Amino acid sequence: ALADLKEPGHFDAHVMIGPSPCYINDGDYVGGFTRQDIDSLLEALESNYLGWSGNMAPAIMGAPDHPELGQELADSFCRADPQIAKQFARVTFMSDHRQDVARLTTNTLILQCSDDLIAPVQVGEFLHRAIAGSTLRHIENVGHCPHMSAPGACIAAIDEFLADSGVVALVE
Repeated sequence: ALADLKEPGHFDAHVMIGPSPCYINDGDYVGGFTRQDIDSLLEALESNYLGWSGNMAPAIMGAPDHPELGQELADSFCRADPQIAKQFARVTFMSDHRQDVARLTTNTLILQCSDDLIAPVQVGEFLHRAIAGSTLRHIENVGHCPHMSAPGACIAAIDEFLADSGVVALVE
């Protein structure tokens, strides 16, 4: 989205899976976390990255019927360079792009899980109101990674959005 705003015309559409323009609650805006929550999360990452990864990955993944997906996410966290992962987390969780997304005019699909620990339903609804002409699709799914835990529902929503938008998918 930021690249599209900087150089308009290069994207025909956006598909946002569990997106959040801001993770921190602010007045009436529900981002899902208090500033203290985020500070604690970042402190936990700093003090014990591998422990945090192993404990949080299953919660982030959700998919209680598929614990192997939580393990897959934990393994991917553990393979990442801890310094880069910590910086990525800091930038991600401390960013606020609410004003940026309000300027987006490209066709946008927002895929929102019904029960997401990281990006609650209110975030998807905020984005849908903020991005003119966006499409919000709810995926019945527990977790933040429906592309892994509910791929069929994601594919169906993306295919329908692309067909309705007149955008040709690059991958068949």
